Amino acid sequence: MKHSFAEYYHELVFDYDIYLDYFNWVKREVRGETILECACGTGYLSHLLAKDGYKVDALDNDESMIGFAKLNHRNDRLNFHCQSMFDLSPFGMYDAIIIFLDSLNYCRDINELRLFFKQAYDHLNHNGILLFDIHHPNRLDEFVDEYVEEGFILDNSYQWSIQSDGNRIHHNIVVYEDDSLFINQVNQVVYDSVTIETLLNELSFDFERVYYFNEAEFDLDEKLYYRARKG
Repeated sequence: MKHSFAEYYHELVFDYDIYLDYFNWVKREVRGETILECACGTGYLSHLLAKDGYKVDALDNDESMIGFAKLNHRNDRLNFHCQSMFDLSPFGMYDAIIIFLDSLNYCRDINELRLFFKQAYDHLNHNGILLFDIHHPNRLDEFVDEYVEEGFILDNSYQWSIQSDGNRIHHNIVVYEDDSLFINQVNQVVYDSVTIETLLNELSFDFERVYYFNEAEFDLDEKLYYRARKG
């Protein structure tokens, strides 16, 4: 049976405990009620935040993701938008902007990363906060040798391979549908902390690395976590 990319993505990566961890981090950091989530995927985190009383705009540039999110997460305090995170001009000002699950690694070069940070800065209220994670450079070493995961998803067999090349991580997902193949190929760019912090400094963000929340430690070998506040 054929399914959309969003349906496959949700089945492959959804982990309630992980979303709850991010939800708790946002709850601890955000002082205000308006949130913009960039690269929201299938929308579950935004759903949790709206359910808790925040006013949330959530965007993703994949139509199937937004379609899935609108169908499954309806709330008067939540609006989903099919929109690039590199153009926030249709949006207003927010108390917090969030982007998680390595989505910043889809910035194809330092100029796109700089552009996103600038867009975020321009759409934060005074003392507004940007929360994000990004791949730790250790991930490049982890995937020098190709990683391959195989199994069944929505009654179809699949193969997900991951391999690094230089400063990039290549993902190739193949789902064997009835009489055809569903193929999704994505590339991520890994940035080091010096690059990230240089860009944040350029914009006068007041920032720091985050290591703990709710007395639990982040997986520091896999991700870098940051809070950045607009003064």
